[in-house]
Amino acid sequence: MMNIALIYDNLKYQNETAILLDEAGFTVNLTFSTDSPWFDAIRENKPKVLVISVSTPNKEILQQLNNFKQQAICPVIVLANEADISITEQVIFAGADSCVTGAITAKRLESLLEINLARFKVTKGQLKEILELHKNIESLEVRLNDRKDIERAKGLLMSSYSMNEKDAYNALRSMAMDTGNKLGEVARNLISMSKVLN
Repeated sequence: MMNIALIYDNLKYQNETAILLDEAGFTVNLTFSTDSPWFDAIRENKPKVLVISVSTPNKEILQQLNNFKQQAICPVIVLANEADISITEQVIFAGADSCVTGAITAKRLESLLEINLARFKVTKGQLKEILELHKNIESLEVRLNDRKDIERAKGLLMSSYSMNEKDAYNALRSMAMDTGNKLGEVARNLISMSKVLN
């Protein structure tokens, strides 16, 4: 059974929306009024979908949506009894995945939930891939910087102690093993010391 949370601004909308969700084959597990501290409870319980059923989305709802969007917990569907296109745009921009105004059937609500769940899953997967790419890029940047510093440190050893490239590299490796530091760190330390001494 899918875990659904329902936020409402009056009991009429709560009852109507709960009945619609039931007709669509879903059960509401959590209900909160818009003026209650629902945000923390939703974050803690992690429902599959958050449905917000209100007469008209107000500034407080928009702010709560914006805060909720940062968490990426679940898809958010706003059912508004009345809302013009500018309010609908504000609701979507604030973080709702869908905003439906006026009457809605159980069948349409069912497909809306399924579509938004699928979209949320895909988006979350894409975000995960993007984060992995960022980590890989950072790792490559670190390795590239290490390589540059190692080459520079080798050059310092070669010029200061008349070493060939292989001996300079072996000296850096030996220092790294003796100190328990990575080769890049040893190279940077050597470069820093040469700046102080020169």
